[in-house]
Amino acid sequence: MSNLASHREGAVNMNLKDRKRLAITRELMENAKKRIELSFELEQNLENLGLQRRMKQLDLESKLLKKQNNELA
Repeated sequence: MSNLASHREGAVNMNLKDRKRLAITRELMENAKKRIELSFELEQNLENLGLQRRMKQLDLESKLLKKQNNELA
């Protein structure tokens, strides 16, 4: 095999390696993007759960205060 043919084969192999690296990088970036989206969604869900918990607590406190008010009246 001549040096030129060997060089061309090396260039093709490098292109394949570069393409594989690029494909892997794209896949890693897509996975990272999904993790970020899931993290944001999880954060929102946790915040909503906290708000729901606080609303339930306020509702129970309101019922207790009404009951105490009725007992005093």
